[in-house]
Amino acid sequence: MKKQKIRIGVIGIGYLGKFHLEKFQKNKDCQLVWLIDKNIKNLKNYKDKYNVSTNYKEIVNDVDAVSIVTPTVNHYEIARYFIEKNKHVLIEKPMTQTVSEAKKLINLAKKHKKTIQIGHLERFNPVIRKVSSLIKNPLFIEVHRLAQFNPRSTDVNVIYDLMIHDIDITTSLVPSKIKKISSFGKSIITNKIDIANARLEFFNGTIANLTASRISQKSERKIRIFEKDKYLSLDFLQPKLKIVEKVKKKSSKLFKTLEYNYKKTDALNDEIIDFINSIRMNKKPLVDGIQGMEALKLAAAISKKL
Repeated sequence: MKKQKIRIGVIGIGYLGKFHLEKFQKNKDCQLVWLIDKNIKNLKNYKDKYNVSTNYKEIVNDVDAVSIVTPTVNHYEIARYFIEKNKHVLIEKPMTQTVSEAKKLINLAKKHKKTIQIGHLERFNPVIRKVSSLIKNPLFIEVHRLAQFNPRSTDVNVIYDLMIHDIDITTSLVPSKIKKISSFGKSIITNKIDIANARLEFFNGTIANLTASRISQKSERKIRIFEKDKYLSLDFLQPKLKIVEKVKKKSSKLFKTLEYNYKKTDALNDEIIDFINSIRMNKKPLVDGIQGMEALKLAAAISKKL
């Protein structure tokens, strides 16, 4: 028996929404049926191929799931509406504006037995997928995420915009609660914090130092992880992994080095495949609502300390 395609609506056809549109369009398990944007100009190039509207409520009877790629301020209202109508939702990060809103969506999805997936793309990077199984007991984690200025995400500060990726990754690697948070940041171009540093101290002794900037002249996405007698360097852009480990047996060399280069993958496409599979198989997505809320909670705590 042929599987029925999942009917999709993409809400928000701006810079990032266009990429969501493209991935859903190519997915053989989907039927992209509706495009929504409050700005009719963003829809003019698609009206001959898809149903288009400026009103997301218009599409509710024609879709099984939606991808919400709007400014953060709209996430909660739109997601709540569709979950209440028994639809699955993929929400771009950050999940919502507040932790309270995130909790309400999680409870609502549980009640209606619907999938919530949060768009933490970096979890689908081949480097982090490889290294997750290698990390045993991180002692110190150093993160740098630098990006050139792009006005599209200035509705939130750099912690919610960029650092939240590394908050999500770091907390997924450290099996402990956070004991202490210190953070510093400055507004440079926008009226919100554009460059920030956060120091996280965990109860198990791990320390993580996270730096994020959206006003850099170059792009950089690197994590360095230190364990006992071992150092791992992850480059998300290349992508590649370097492991330097102390030689335990007697040898002329004190350290051995291993380097791995990975084929670049399409993280957004992998994320969307995971979303579709989660719906089809009734399983938890790689980044569910609870994980999205935890990242949001920590981003809020870091922002509060600025």
